[in-house]
Amino acid sequence: MQLWIVGIGAALAEFWWVAPAAAGAGAVGFVGVRRGRTTRARRLALTAAQRELQQARTDAIGARAAARVAQAELSRIDAERATGRARPDDVRAARRALETAQRAKAAASATIRVARARVSAERAAVPARGTDPKHLPLARLMAAHDAIAARWMEYETDAARRLAFPALSDVRVPATAEFLRLEGIAREHRPASPTAPLTPEQFTAYRSAVDDAGRAFGVAEQEAWRLAGHRPNDAPTDTAAPLWSVIASEAIARSVDGIARAAEGAASALDAYRSRRDGRDRDQPRP
Repeated sequence: MQLWIVGIGAALAEFWWVAPAAAGAGAVGFVGVRRGRTTRARRLALTAAQRELQQARTDAIGARAAARVAQAELSRIDAERATGRARPDDVRAARRALETAQRAKAAASATIRVARARVSAERAAVPARGTDPKHLPLARLMAAHDAIAARWMEYETDAARRLAFPALSDVRVPATAEFLRLEGIAREHRPASPTAPLTPEQFTAYRSAVDDAGRAFGVAEQEAWRLAGHRPNDAPTDTAAPLWSVIASEAIARSVDGIARAAEGAASALDAYRSRRDGRDRDQPRP
């Protein structure tokens, strides 16, 4: 028994370094995982843009192949028409198909150019190590989404703006309804927090939804200004703040005038009723 205890003690003395080494390896692994997450978060927008460029190139290859097939099909139908085996309608349909394929090919090439420009912009905008998390790509995108919602809420919570531009609160206006629909899609893609793990594909979907919502709000805002009787181009500028108060004052003045006219009309009607009633009372014989 004593020999067994002595043997265990010798083994522990021999491998005393195992536990500290394991703890150190665990700490290094944790730091590595954390650093990897931070790097992915910093480069999330760039990675998403690179994936978009990759997909755009794949789509362009397919579009070019479809255009070649449509060109060959038109040549075949032209040849068959010369021998009387194809009708003129077949030739016209083949030409329309070729035109559609060529437009798709041109659109795919334009998409590649846009994707390349986005990659360049995102590469230049990659935050440095140690950057405040609120400046990371996902946090910036969520802040842009919040800014769109805040601009719309100004029309909802400010009584003067709501009175001056009621169309931005009316879902029966098509532009307003479209904005609310697209903003709902953006909220569906919105992550729980700026530090939530997100794949490049999820980031791209959320960014596209936010972009669509922002454009739709601009259209809805200009339409609201137009329906209010003002120039749409005057709408979404910070320098228009004095104009807000002027428009709101005009709207409030119109409302006050309307209320005053209604009150005057009601008073006149009441006076007329009292005069008629008094006249009837005088005409009636007293008992």
